[in-house]
Amino acid sequence: MPRQLVIGNATTEYTYQSSVDTFSPKILNKRHAESTRTAWLLREGDVMLTDRPLTAEFLQYLGQTLGLDPGRITFLTHDEEATGSAFLDHPSLLHPAMLERLRATVGPDWVMVPYIHDRTIATLGRRLGLDEEANPSFFAEGGSDIFNSKAFFRAWSGGLGVPVPRGQVTRNRAATAAAVTELLPETGSVIVKQDFSGSGLGNVLFTTDDTLPGIGVSIVHVIAPTTDEGEIDKLLAQSFPTIEQSRDFPAGLRPTEAVVEVYHGGSLTFYSEVLVPGPGREPEVLNWGGMRMEPTWNGFELPPLDLPRAAETEMLVWSSKMAQYLQTTGYRGLVNCDSILTPAGELLFSEVNARVGGCTHVHHAAARVLGPGYMSEYTVLTRNDLSCRDFTALAKAIDNDPLLNGRDGGSGALLLVDDTPYNEVVQYLVYGTTAELAARAEERLQGLPR
Repeated sequence: MPRQLVIGNATTEYTYQSSVDTFSPKILNKRHAESTRTAWLLREGDVMLTDRPLTAEFLQYLGQTLGLDPGRITFLTHDEEATGSAFLDHPSLLHPAMLERLRATVGPDWVMVPYIHDRTIATLGRRLGLDEEANPSFFAEGGSDIFNSKAFFRAWSGGLGVPVPRGQVTRNRAATAAAVTELLPETGSVIVKQDFSGSGLGNVLFTTDDTLPGIGVSIVHVIAPTTDEGEIDKLLAQSFPTIEQSRDFPAGLRPTEAVVEVYHGGSLTFYSEVLVPGPGREPEVLNWGGMRMEPTWNGFELPPLDLPRAAETEMLVWSSKMAQYLQTTGYRGLVNCDSILTPAGELLFSEVNARVGGCTHVHHAAARVLGPGYMSEYTVLTRNDLSCRDFTALAKAIDNDPLLNGRDGGSGALLLVDDTPYNEVVQYLVYGTTAELAARAEERLQGLPR
């Protein structure tokens, strides 16, 4: 297999609409931790580039778990002091010192595995001499922008007939307020989403129900059914960074749209991940599951525990159809499709992200430890933020626990991400041959001293 340049550019100018200067230290550290997740894709001889170094404790654990020698993998981080960048973005990835380091290792027959294959990554690929197969021209022309945009998703999915919530795409605050007013009567709740963002960051919910939990949003406004556009406009001015006039763009924000949709309270949230290959091969659904919303996404259940079989089939059929469409445009790589099942039993797709997802490293970790058929043999549960001050002590406690060490093949636990030096949390995966056994393993893990 060709060697990989794995790039953890999880937070770039193409993935978050708001300025990264607004990130709190906790959010900044969390984004840096995300850049390390794809370490589970590594093989000996590869190169991995991350926002910050992986901890020595995690590298030792990863090597032991996967049977790798971390010393035979090259780990690189950018020079934040030289580039002025907190993340792997255009200034840091294309800095002359970074290019020199990569050229010394990466050859023309390598493949790139970025979090998102944006225009910066395409430029990096050209400068490293990678060929069209490794670095398709689709990405150099900004193709990732199209398929990571919530606004564009409504356009192209509508053309395919994909079931989506009723909604509108707006460009200025007045139009956004008008759309909220128009859509509110359908369920009494409307969500306003940033075009380019993730994990619910920046989403605002307007609802007439003061008991409704805001799932997948950052801010909730409880309003009266008779609230007019002017009042909604004022609330948007306080809480949503949309533009007031289509030619008046605040500093740090790109001229982009807001997505306004009917919000279906009480819905269950699901995802699917599909690999989009080159010509001559069909897209392949790799994994799918339920998203644990608390109230924003905090983990997965694979396969989904609460999705009826008919709805699951519908979700996978539409996921494949959308992946086939992306394939015809020239897109290559992973596609993550988010959907909901409403209380009325209607399956609706909310967005598609053409990039590595929060499930990608989960899939690779599970497949490498449990085998490629893990989706049919195990229930897998993950959670993003388990409080932990000592990664090594927790790993040792797992290894000493028969329910968690995996030696009997019936259940076990893995530590997927180490953020203990910064936010004092880890991300974990537990599994069991039944849902009940997986739940027992999760309860045991959460009860360990850490």
